[in-house]
Amino acid sequence: MKRFKRGFTLIEVSLFLALTALLFVGIAVGVQNSIYQQRFNDAVQNFAEFLRTAYSQVLNVQSEGTGRSDKAIYGKLITFNVDSDTGKNVINTYNVIGDVSNSIGTGTAIGLLEELEGNVVIEEEDAGGGKTYTPVGFVENYTPRWGAAIQKSDGSKDPFVGALLIIRHPLSGTVYTYVTDSNVVNENNFSDVLSSEEGGFKIDAVDFCVNPNGPGEGGVRRDVRVVNNARNASGIEIVSDAESACERI
Repeated sequence: MKRFKRGFTLIEVSLFLALTALLFVGIAVGVQNSIYQQRFNDAVQNFAEFLRTAYSQVLNVQSEGTGRSDKAIYGKLITFNVDSDTGKNVINTYNVIGDVSNSIGTGTAIGLLEELEGNVVIEEEDAGGGKTYTPVGFVENYTPRWGAAIQKSDGSKDPFVGALLIIRHPLSGTVYTYVTDSNVVNENNFSDVLSSEEGGFKIDAVDFCVNPNGPGEGGVRRDVRVVNNARNASGIEIVSDAESACERI
């Protein structure tokens, strides 16, 4: 009896290749989505940790770094501006320093720091009679990871512009958080940063919307919230989608 060897037909081979291709595409898309989600979560967690670190540094009393005993660090100023060319966030952290004095009265943290001539720069007069501003202490520049953007919670695609002022009460040591959504902090008006009239700082909560798609883009965003008058790192919350102020845009 003759035995016939049966191979695969052209149709069977074509079906096999088509199914293999579909399986490969499905796996590739799944991996890509997983990587995207991991990067998104990393960007959100990193931004939240950046804010928490600022609180930790305020709580841990530091020297102002110049060896002068008449000055002390009382807090951190985090400024949020935007690069006009790229549209990307420009986020900087500055020390808030003030005089060391036991003769101050009572009042709010920001009021007492004004009395202690609290500031984030050393203001000097240059050779031409003008003023120059030199940041005091270490200046930290923060860039959101993976090209993410920090946006407003008003439903727009605009970057968040404003400042977060985290300061320690000169007498009690209690930490207070002031916020402003005004573009009041730049190299020309640093000397007025603690002025309530110039800065518009107030005690309030603020929602930062982390957009993984970058500046000017829409999509799903995650809410990193600084609670009303946060006192320490636990005041930074990554808000659930159900309670988020950052709607999809």
